[in-house]
Amino acid sequence: MKKGIFFDLYGTLIDILTDENDPWVYSTLSRYLSYRDIKIAPKELKKTYFEDIQSQLRQSNEAYPEVDVYKIFSNMMRRYGNKPYSKSAIVDTAVLFRSLTMRRFEVFQGVYDVLASLVEKYELAIISDAQWVFTEPEMAMLGLTPFFKFRILSSRFGFKKPDVRLFDIALKKFMIKPEESVYIGDNPPKDLIGAKKAGMKFILFRSEYKPNNDFQPDRHFNDYSNLLKIIEEM
Repeated sequence: MKKGIFFDLYGTLIDILTDENDPWVYSTLSRYLSYRDIKIAPKELKKTYFEDIQSQLRQSNEAYPEVDVYKIFSNMMRRYGNKPYSKSAIVDTAVLFRSLTMRRFEVFQGVYDVLASLVEKYELAIISDAQWVFTEPEMAMLGLTPFFKFRILSSRFGFKKPDVRLFDIALKKFMIKPEESVYIGDNPPKDLIGAKKAGMKFILFRSEYKPNNDFQPDRHFNDYSNLLKIIEEM
């Protein structure tokens, strides 16, 4: 019988810190966009970015709505540039924005060794609240892509965790039963609740857990050197 190990990404495998409020980010991006004949001042750029996020969220009928940042930059570039732009131009702009906001970006210590051991025995996949336009290249940059057959990213579906559908999608792709799977994440309100509602076991990484009458993590760990033993015991 196949068994699956599913991971959250940011905060679980990748240690990341970003700052989307830094005025320098929008000043630099505004200057870059002017080379593409897109005229938008830094303050207007920042205002438009956050307003468009809220607009996407308001238009959604989902209980846990998710935005697609690619669409935000696509609409923004068309609006202020007054002409269509290629997908590659939009992706380049979104990735530049992401890189400007980045303050810390690395995998947690021990991740590669653990994944190399797990992939020999289990089916591995990512289930993450993440923007595909950033996440796909970021996983490749860090050498994580080869470990994961599937990457279930919320921005491709319009809803995010703890929506149980993201977990169900992963299970169906592998044709794995929930009781034969484990989800590993760092955010109890999203990761724990979503995984448990899907019928999965759940391991909590580096987070404090406040008791919940309905759902509790099966195990927890603070260092990846302990994870293999925990999974084998479970």
